[in-house]
Parts: sequence; structure tokens; C-alpha cells
Amino acid sequence: MSNAILNSNASSALIASLDSVSSAKNPFVYSYAQKGTLEAAHVPAHSRTVVTSYSNSVGFNQNCDFQVIKAGMWESGWLKFQVTTPGANTEVNASLMNLMVEEIQLLTAGKVICSSKPFGRAAIMSNKPYQIKKNLEKCYALEGGYKTHTGVTTVTAYVPLSFSCFDAPELNYNTSFCEPLVVRVRLAAANTYASNNANPAVAVSLESPVLELIQVHRLLPSNLEQKQIAENFADTESLVRVQYDLVEELKTETLAASANQKIDRTLTTNRTFNKMFIAVEDTQIAAAADLDSGALGQYKQLSNIKITGNGQTIMDCDADLVRFCLNQDTDSANAAFSVGNGFEESIAHSCFIYCVDFGMNKDPSHLTNVISSREINDLKVEVTLHGTPTATPHNLRICLQSPQLESIHSASGKISTSLSS
Repeated sequence: MSNAILNSNASSALIASLDSVSSAKNPFVYSYAQKGTLEAAHVPAHSRTVVTSYSNSVGFNQNCDFQVIKAGMWESGWLKFQVTTPGANTEVNASLMNLMVEEIQLLTAGKVICSSKPFGRAAIMSNKPYQIKKNLEKCYALEGGYKTHTGVTTVTAYVPLSFSCFDAPELNYNTSFCEPLVVRVRLAAANTYASNNANPAVAVSLESPVLELIQVHRLLPSNLEQKQIAENFADTESLVRVQYDLVEELKTETLAASANQKIDRTLTTNRTFNKMFIAVEDTQIAAAADLDSGALGQYKQLSNIKITGNGQTIMDCDADLVRFCLNQDTDSANAAFSVGNGFEESIAHSCFIYCVDFGMNKDPSHLTNVISSREINDLKVEVTLHGTPTATPHNLRICLQSPQLESIHSASGKISTSLSS
């Protein structure tokens, strides 16, 4: 295809000289052992484009499909999502915009490659460095607590797709080579997270142009793209890469209004994982009695986390130790002491999500340790809540960052996933 940036670059003597130096590195060539090695390399000149696409069918409580355009390496994707709340005194959930996007899936030939749900996206956000976390809170249009809109209000959010293929250039899909990709977005029912005193269920409306998928691509010059494909598929029928998916489990239990209340969940998955995110939410909120879903997405402080399996205790410690001392946030440099944003509590949807990290390195694009849950009998997570909870149903949510092998066939560009346990 004709590309204005590539055409311009091709005429530059400086770019031609830079691209011939010995440190030039194509970051889209996959090598598991060489991820994150771009710091001292020169990356050849190429094109970066941002394109907006739309779905043919959009609505609440249904699937909305977007075609991923064929424009080179797919670097990132965002869902622009706008809703309008009606009338005066409309009560809305503080995490409205993330919760409304019930699931985002990446599909090819009808198969789901990976997906993200509200808690998984909140877990990833909570584990980012402080400035990234705060920026994402703005992207999601999160509020500090339950909110009352005093009039007609339009809310805009930019929801990241949160797929592992965006974590490193080597993991990006070459959309010009792979089989067609589809992003499927499922929205919740319009009246799930809003209400008012006269009518407890109030429907928000989608704002025109409704939903947009923002796609960011990097397109290499044709000669470099052909070299990249040749290197990735040299002497093999398929390119095999390590991606990850987010696997979630849920336990709902009604607690007593007394101290030291516990909830436990025996994991049913047989997947491997390198990170475990743990959070508890109340399902009801007294401040917004008319909004049945008002407390969802607001996670509660814990006092203790215990993980057991095969009759052994893997971890049994204060939740604050996990929160402040044992975890380092994603993408930070390794450190002997605590690195993270556990101190920051202004947004309930992105705090009190406890991350038990089994890895040694904080770069999520490659693995430095994994745990096989299939080989552990009765792998159980037990948490103790801080203080005295309300006598209402509570959800224990667990999200596992689970690696899987992905194959891209050299002849057809067909994508498939294989080992995951």
C-alpha cells in the first residue's frame, strides 16, 4: 500500500545512512531471549499511523465486532466509549465505563485468542507504575466513589484492549501477514449501573458515534517487512511465541457483620500463571440504596492473604506485606525494596487489588517464573477482610496472568494457541 511517511523516508539521505549502521535492529523480529533489548539499538525508520474503525452493529447487551485493518504491525488498540446519563439525580457506579465493557475478545477464524474483562483490566491498571495508573484512571473516567449526576451528562472513556500482544514489539501481530483479526466487544445491559430514586433501573444511552476502535500500527518499508517475515519464519513452518491471557475465578459468599471474616476459593483452572491478582468487593452499598450495582468494582482492604496447596502453606502473611513490600509494579526496574503504588487509595477501582507475583522481572513481555496449577492439589486462596464488613454478599475475585504458546503458520498466516498448562 502507498504510505505518505514511508514514501517521504525513502527520499532521505540521513535515514538511509542511519538504517545501514551496525546497531540497526528490527524490533519486530521475535526472539524469546532478546526481549527488551532496544535501549542501545537503532530502529530503522518506518511509519506509525492511528486509524479509527467502527462496528456494523452496536448496542447494549450484545456483541459489537470490529475488523482489525491490515496496516502492518499492530502496536496498540483502544475502545472509545461514550454514554449519556439521563435527567436529574441519576446515580451511577463509580467504575461505570470499565464495568459496562463486559468483555473484549480477540478472534481469528471464529477462535478466541485472548480476552479481557473488567476485573482483569482493573488488575493490570492497579499494578502499573504510579503515573501510568493515574493516567489510566482518567482514561477509564473513574470516580473516587458513587456519583450522582445532577443533569444530563455525557461520559467519555478510552478503554485499552489489554492484550499481551501489545506488551512488546516482538509480540505485535503483523496484520499484513496474519489471517484477519476481529475485536469483539460485549457491552452490559443499559440499565445495569445507573438508577434514580423514582425508577431504580435507569438506562444510559450510547452517544454518537457510539463506539470507536482506535488502532495504532507501525508499517515497515516493504524490504524490511520481507526480511522480518523471513527471519521470524526461517527454517520453520510456524512462528511460535509466548503470549498470555487473563483467567478469572469468582467466589460469592454472604459475610457476617463481625471482625476477621474470611472468604476462600479453591482454584478450578489447570493453567500455569506468573501473577495472581486478588480482590474482594461488596455487592451492595448503603449510600446508594437504589443502585443495586453501586458497590461493584470498589475493592475492600484485606488484612491477611493465605495460599495453600498439596497440603502445604505457600504463603500466609499480612495483606499489607503483599501490598507494600513483596510486590513490585509492572514495568519498574527490579529493586531489593518495595516498588509500587499500594499507598495510593484515591480511586477504589484501582486500589486494594493485591498482586502475588512469582516472577523475578517486572517486564510482562517475557516470563521469569511460572506456577503450574495443574500439578497442585487443592490450590486455595483464603483472604481475611480488614475491619468489620457489612452482612451482605461479597465477591472474592482472582485473576491469573497465564502464559500460552501461540503459533502463526508461515504459509497461511493462521493463528492458533496450544500449550497453556
